[in-house]
Amino acid sequence: MDTENPAKNDSLQFVISDNSDLHFSVCKKDLPPVLVQANKAAGDGQVTEAIELLNEQAVEEIEQIINDDASRTDIMFMLAAVFYKTRQMEQAERWYKEVLQKEPHALVCFELGNICRDGGRLFEAIGYQRRAIELCPDSPELWTTLAEYLIRTGQGQEGIDLLQKAISATSDKVNNSKFLWHLHHLADFDQQNIFDEHKKWASIHVPKRLARTSHANVPEHDRKLHIGYVSPDFCGHSVAYFFEAILDGHNHDEVEIYGYGNVCFPDQFTERFKPKFDYYRNIYSLSDERVVELIEEDEIDILVDLAGHTGGNRLPVFAYKPAPVQVTYLGYPDTTGMEQIDYRLTDYEADPAALQKFYTEKLFFLPEGFLCYKPLGYAPPVNALPAIGNGYVTFGSFNNNCKIHSEMIGLWSQVLSACENSRLLLKFQAGSDKAVAKHYLHQFEQFGISPERVKIHGWKNPVEHLQLYNEVDLCLDTYPYNGTTTTCEALWMGVPTVSLVGGPHASRVGLSILSRIGLEIFAASSPDEFVAKAVSFAKQIENLTAIRPALRSMMFNSPLCNAKTFTANLEKAYREMWHEWCENQKSEVTPSKTGG
Repeated sequence: MDTENPAKNDSLQFVISDNSDLHFSVCKKDLPPVLVQANKAAGDGQVTEAIELLNEQAVEEIEQIINDDASRTDIMFMLAAVFYKTRQMEQAERWYKEVLQKEPHALVCFELGNICRDGGRLFEAIGYQRRAIELCPDSPELWTTLAEYLIRTGQGQEGIDLLQKAISATSDKVNNSKFLWHLHHLADFDQQNIFDEHKKWASIHVPKRLARTSHANVPEHDRKLHIGYVSPDFCGHSVAYFFEAILDGHNHDEVEIYGYGNVCFPDQFTERFKPKFDYYRNIYSLSDERVVELIEEDEIDILVDLAGHTGGNRLPVFAYKPAPVQVTYLGYPDTTGMEQIDYRLTDYEADPAALQKFYTEKLFFLPEGFLCYKPLGYAPPVNALPAIGNGYVTFGSFNNNCKIHSEMIGLWSQVLSACENSRLLLKFQAGSDKAVAKHYLHQFEQFGISPERVKIHGWKNPVEHLQLYNEVDLCLDTYPYNGTTTTCEALWMGVPTVSLVGGPHASRVGLSILSRIGLEIFAASSPDEFVAKAVSFAKQIENLTAIRPALRSMMFNSPLCNAKTFTANLEKAYREMWHEWCENQKSEVTPSKTGG
């Protein structure tokens, strides 16, 4: 659940979102104090404190209250909610199921669906969401959630259609952002249509009239700048693998760094990030208006969005233009659609100048790529090429299965058909769900590839995830939405990636990454070339054997991993943006030279 609303004096209302009518009431009367305290701590992001409060003894005492009065489904629900907030999923699922047995409720089904989703049991999650809709058939929030799950199981078009139904029924900006995000996962990528949809979102939800038109920031060209980063992903998220290098590389004599973390579930990454900022603000429970006030109080000169339309974004904060210069970067493969955001950081491979017409922001090109990857310290050693011992080539793709549609499977199947006895290893979060795996294996069968040639893995811990690359000879990228973190991880583990290049940014990230380390030969400009290159490289066993142990060094010594140079270029970009704003302030106050 996204929020908890104290709508009535005698009860707490747990809801999906602030705009939702779907709620579960928890009576305040006789609530165990320790449960109330744990719930508040979890809601404030104090996860460790919440866990300590809700210890074994406390849970036993709460269970005794429930045993004495089995009608207290509200206590059961709140207990489940706290367990969910503190990521104790088995306990959360147990107590939500206890509630459901006694009180069929759409919000309980919704939460159980979320737990199944988090555990990679997507078809089970779909079942709970369908039941939730049966109990509450007119909830756009439930339609949106079901749509997301359908998309994650490869049923993209059905999911998009349901998302469209949801945003037609409500003006909720969060659902609309989800719609924009998922448009990028469709095989039929219409860039003009997607651009128009982004501008439409902005005109409805964050109109330009909200923006302040003047700022009190001192327009001195070379003074120390206050840079603010806003993100929900200062945690164990793929964005963190690229952002941490920037945090490490910033010159604090030139810039003062502020972090505005909209982090739902803080973790060890969050705690590691905090001291790397000069100042860190937890904005998760704060209103947009309060966040705007914070940014203005901090006198931020350049405010950087790291999320775009991905989950947990705070784009509405940028609508008010709390900083004189606003930038979007890193976490989203497209425009925000907002005129209040001045720049988008990118590079010439990812966004050729001709693509400017598809952005409301001005494209600002970083000279050595728009990404800086921080290699993972726990990565296992690179092993010998698996094909030598196996006697056949193993292709791999560890991308999110939202990016895997029938057209992509068809393309991969052509590669497998052309490489005798070859195999394909897929890994994505829901891969351990047998129903999901069966769904994809059936699609491969339709293209003539037997299930024995395709192996699907589900969630693994970070070390096991990287070790799995030791079973892969050559990776195949997704299209039209390329991989980013997966491509970098594969390269670090000695596995080159064949990437298909298209028109929009999402289809050009592979090219941008490969170009940074001199491997643009692995980028293909058409589906036929993608198949031809994958087949050709797979047959060059000696070359794959030679490049495998060299890739890690190639990456480490390339611009892709040079945090110092990258961040110097980034700070230079910020300074140029700042100079332009300062010059604009001068032109606005310069008196006219013509007489009246």
